[in-house]
Amino acid sequence: MEPETYIAALRDRSQALLQAARTDLDAAVPSCPGWTVADLVTHAGGIWGWAANIVRTGARADVATPPEGCRGNGLLAWAEKRSSEAIDALEGADPDSDCWTFGLPRSRLFWFRRQALETAVHAWDAQHAAGHAEPIDPVLASDGIDEFLAVLLARQVRAQPEGWSGQSVHFHCTDADGEWMVQLGPDGAVTVDRTHGKADVAVRGPASSVYLWCLNRVAAPDVEIIGDGSLAGRWTSEIAF
Repeated sequence: MEPETYIAALRDRSQALLQAARTDLDAAVPSCPGWTVADLVTHAGGIWGWAANIVRTGARADVATPPEGCRGNGLLAWAEKRSSEAIDALEGADPDSDCWTFGLPRSRLFWFRRQALETAVHAWDAQHAAGHAEPIDPVLASDGIDEFLAVLLARQVRAQPEGWSGQSVHFHCTDADGEWMVQLGPDGAVTVDRTHGKADVAVRGPASSVYLWCLNRVAAPDVEIIGDGSLAGRWTSEIAF
């Protein structure tokens, strides 16, 4: 996806998140156990501010925090300002320039992608808490699956390297381009090939639902599990983001 598309998604989904959050800041967020919507807004605002500082300076930064006692409409206003800072920083950045990241690529393009995708997921979280979750755009969701599998999943597997010994999962989007063959382990390794193939278990469905399933957000009825159901169960109990 193009950098401008990521910025557009960040702008649109940050507004969707904040709009949904206005429904009830005290509501529980089922997809983020233990969080209220206010916690979700605090997290999102902190990440937006954090990313803005990193993109501006190219250096690692601290996560932004709201002023002490910031609640209600004040918290929403604080988070909205942080989202504007992230958008402004990305709009003024060269995507190919060097920058601190916690994954590939080691350039500011990482933050274009990461901010759009994280915000899309958290907008879904906020809408889900409010009772009216919209599917994530299929192209954006397919890109999110690709980022999670190729960039972020290895961190999860390395945390318990003895638990994965080469099991394979095939992911297939039915409403957008996207197929992946993933091997988990051995020794904490993750191998991802963007291709069709036969795996121990296949996960198939609309891109939004498959993406949310990957992140252990929801057991969507339109996601089809083919093959080793126990392996799919292990994923949903051990892999989360």
